[in-house]
Amino acid sequence: MRMLLAAATVLFAGGALAQQVGNPAKGLAYARQACAECHATDLGDVASPVFEAPSFQEIANTPGISEVALVSFFQTSHPSMPNLIVPSDDARDVIAYILSLKN
Repeated sequence: MRMLLAAATVLFAGGALAQQVGNPAKGLAYARQACAECHATDLGDVASPVFEAPSFQEIANTPGISEVALVSFFQTSHPSMPNLIVPSDDARDVIAYILSLKN
């Protein structure tokens, strides 16, 4: 997962246009509803329900993670994750929430 996010950062940093960051509180609410089955979503939660799924805090603190990398991540399918379709407003909110967890 970390490699995918890092690769997305490198591949898309130059060409992807970042969307305006959303609402972190709405992002947390969405994450708790749609992502918490696999990921630890709350600040301070380090153990995800699915061992291989990184916590949102871990994702936020991945070297090179940025809004652009996360936008790219949400626009790309990943074999290790369910093929979720996250509406763009919700994705912006989740991205804002993830970025708010950065140390």
